[in-house]
Amino acid sequence: MSYAEPAGPSRLATSPWMTLCPLGTLEIDTRVVGEDLTGQLKPDLQVVLIDQRPFSRRRLRRLARELSIEIEREFIVLPTLERPIVLIDDTGPAVRHFWSTIATVPPGLAVSALPASALLSVARRLPWSWTGGVAPGRAVVGRRR
Repeated sequence: MSYAEPAGPSRLATSPWMTLCPLGTLEIDTRVVGEDLTGQLKPDLQVVLIDQRPFSRRRLRRLARELSIEIEREFIVLPTLERPIVLIDDTGPAVRHFWSTIATVPPGLAVSALPASALLSVARRLPWSWTGGVAPGRAVVGRRR
């Protein structure tokens, strides 16, 4: 896969964030970008920046500023970009809803059920913003100004 790939039928199957974007949206994986993209992006181009490294929120916001991309939405991708199961809007209500009603200890965990329940309880008490700040998987949707 190249560093940037336009949306098409094959990408829609593996990238749930692309289903929220119009066809022709350019996806840029910041883990493999090795060149300056500023001159290559046309004005008014819909762009998705993705990253799977810890603390990707700050990195993607900085890159969006550098590329003159106006951020429209930010998503937390769990567990990874390669195998996304949950896509959460990085907003207070969405993250709180995830921790209070979706996140749970899987059935069948015998030995690790108690520690997993304790960690889940701690996660529910922390401020919502830590999830997006620490979670590595992230997709930022925006438009080039």
